[in-house]
Amino acid sequence: MGLVSAVDATRGLAHAWVEAGHDVVERPMSDGAAELVESVRHARGGELVPVVVRAGVSDPDEQVPAALLHVPGRAGGTAYVETSAALGWDEAGTRAAARLVREGTTEPVADLVVAAMETGAARVVVGLGESAVHDGGIGLLRRLGVLLGVPGGLAAVETLRQRLRHVQIDVAAATDRPLLGLHGAGAALAQFPGVGPAVAQEAERRVGEVVDQVLSRSRPDGGSAPTLTSRPRPVVRPTRDPGTGAGGGAAFALAVLGGRILPGAEVVAAEAALPELAGEADLVVTGCTTLDGTAMHTGVVAAAGQAAMAHGVPVVAVGEQVQVSRRDGARVGVSATYPIRDAPARGLGGQPAPPPADPWDDIVRRGERIRRTWAL
Repeated sequence: MGLVSAVDATRGLAHAWVEAGHDVVERPMSDGAAELVESVRHARGGELVPVVVRAGVSDPDEQVPAALLHVPGRAGGTAYVETSAALGWDEAGTRAAARLVREGTTEPVADLVVAAMETGAARVVVGLGESAVHDGGIGLLRRLGVLLGVPGGLAAVETLRQRLRHVQIDVAAATDRPLLGLHGAGAALAQFPGVGPAVAQEAERRVGEVVDQVLSRSRPDGGSAPTLTSRPRPVVRPTRDPGTGAGGGAAFALAVLGGRILPGAEVVAAEAALPELAGEADLVVTGCTTLDGTAMHTGVVAAAGQAAMAHGVPVVAVGEQVQVSRRDGARVGVSATYPIRDAPARGLGGQPAPPPADPWDDIVRRGERIRRTWAL
């Protein structure tokens, strides 16, 4: 939640309840982008595997550590990977977006997928979110061919599908943007600083041309492309299907190879057994940085609300900013929303008073107020 990790935010909201003697189950959450690995690890344990990959740009010397978790289980268990750092978008969002649009590549995602497979996992969960990288997943496909010894470049897509058939790849998508189109990941590039509509349009055109080649070769007989997601809706054009634009199009490439694109928050909720735990609770407290329409549609708050709503359990949501009405929350089972910090009092000369230096204190205080209001 902002500068506070999901684990710390969860602990802060639970603090007052624990101190008052309530039974509390803490489950940090992620929408599939940042903190996917730590959220799953908190719920299920597992082994962190150190991985270093290049940072999603053309400079091979620019490398970053990436998160990979292996949870043992039947048939090799499951491996979880995060890609935000690998795609060149650090936590502070300080990397030049224009450079990522020009030079960015999804190649590092291939390195992470192969590293996950090397743990022996039969299932690989790949967390993908918004990204200024936008190559349509072409870099991933080419790099995967090199790593798996499959020559032929984009012409070898069907061979790659066969090589990966023994591994279930699930994309935990933090965004439902399609790869192409008016509301797709390409068009969304214009929102990044220094990019603009012209650069975004050129990136869209470039990716569209190459993706057409991939789709035409994704079946040896040249037939129709596979259904790219498990969502119960018809696919008119694969590049316009929800979630294919996640991770600069890495989601599209993984789906072409046989993977499933799933809502990231719902994936994490399932891994954390949230639907089952909600049935045993009297209250669910959740939150995210900004409580807006996205949070109430595909984000962590929506996943928590839907899990609790199935059992008739009330949900309270908190955020640094609250931009939704009570009606918006009610649609996903949220009974009340609160800002982490109340509107600041006016200081001398009518100026706002400076906010507290430690966001942890804000979270703990809000948790205490929620306890006093909602404790049974």
